[in-house]
Amino acid sequence: MAFLKKHTGAVYLLLAVLFLFAGFFVLNYRFNIIGSLILRFDKNSTRVPILMYHHFADDGSPGTTISGETFESHMKALHDGDYNTITFEELRAYVYDGASLPERPVIITIDDGYTSVYDIAFPILKKYDLKATVFIIGILHGETLYKDTQYPIYPEHFGDAEALEMIGSGLISIQSHSYDMHQMEGYETGPFRQGVLRREDESEEDYIAAFNADFKRASNQIANITGERPFVFSYPFGRHSDMSEELLRKNGVIATVTIVEGKSIVKRYSPECLFGLKRQNVYGNYSVEKLLAMVRQ
Repeated sequence: MAFLKKHTGAVYLLLAVLFLFAGFFVLNYRFNIIGSLILRFDKNSTRVPILMYHHFADDGSPGTTISGETFESHMKALHDGDYNTITFEELRAYVYDGASLPERPVIITIDDGYTSVYDIAFPILKKYDLKATVFIIGILHGETLYKDTQYPIYPEHFGDAEALEMIGSGLISIQSHSYDMHQMEGYETGPFRQGVLRREDESEEDYIAAFNADFKRASNQIANITGERPFVFSYPFGRHSDMSEELLRKNGVIATVTIVEGKSIVKRYSPECLFGLKRQNVYGNYSVEKLLAMVRQ
């Protein structure tokens, strides 16, 4: 106690410093202050928000299902706010070639390839001249029944004709969400795979062969539709591993996207930064204000 009385001022000063550091740590975790300062002075790095949408419908629970009205309000807000939607090709050029990106870049991604992308989202994207990347599940593309079980596929998935029309607009890019690694247990008759991860009953050799075969089928399918092989991969359910990243590299993929929440920092001449990109999931009850907060630099 005598020590505390003698050094009261020093103790208060130490506590104040500790609280200051704790407060800064919390604020930095919430607002990434250090990252923002680094980006302000680093002319070869930038933060790119990547939005993640799924299904569009005017009924259903407002989880990952977005109503047409809500989606239009989001796209109008991006358009009116002078945000520039970019493609992964533009992102590749920035990282590999040092090319410029427009001010306020945003990437719009849409997973799974539902018909609602064509029916609802595509007309709105055209209206506001905004670009988006759609990741299709190969085995469900244009199909109405699940393999083996023959359960009806719901929501429905668009096919080649719709894909070609969207690609022809110059606004839509088609990339891979795997061929048949987006599995759900109740719809499978054989061993169930959790995303692209290796099964417990599977040897490493068998897993590598299965992974490569699946990506090859997806790549051939997309090449037959678009004339170009996919170079971006969206992980089913976000599940991935160091091995899956390496296998995709060997298959010509130069960027992967996850479901980890956040904004990704990309850096010129640093190709590794394009792997494991973060995204921000957009839910059906998100307001325009919430969306703009998500893309704000």
